[in-house]
Amino acid sequence: MRREQNYWWMTPTEIDDPKRSGLIRLSAVREQKDFAHVRNIVWRWYRREVAGRTDLTPSAKLCAWALTERWRWETYSSHDAIAYYALMVGLHRKTCGRAITELIEKEVVWCVLEDERRRLRKSQAGGKKHFLLVGLGYLLKEGELR
Repeated sequence: MRREQNYWWMTPTEIDDPKRSGLIRLSAVREQKDFAHVRNIVWRWYRREVAGRTDLTPSAKLCAWALTERWRWETYSSHDAIAYYALMVGLHRKTCGRAITELIEKEVVWCVLEDERRRLRKSQAGGKKHFLLVGLGYLLKEGELR
């Protein structure tokens, strides 16, 4: 079984607005053969979508850095526990949770459940959560043109 069959956010259908979506085109996933190239695109996403924003708190930027650092090639998401992200950046678990909720509210990341085809408005206990980088699918396609 191919990895993308396990994760519903890797979709074969056309995405309406890839710049504002956490979904990834399946064709873009299959075309990516070089991990280093994809990691560069993920960090480009961070610099473009997070680093220069003035409407995000410093804790939200730190948590976005942690999500970017822990982004996984296998799932095209970041799926560690919030407590782990908090340890990475030196924040209290509740502060990190609020920062990730801020990222979700401002549509920087999507929080989704692996087993259910739905987005969460904030991270919640239970279920296998994944954090999707909004606009990454667009950058993957744009990166092919460069």
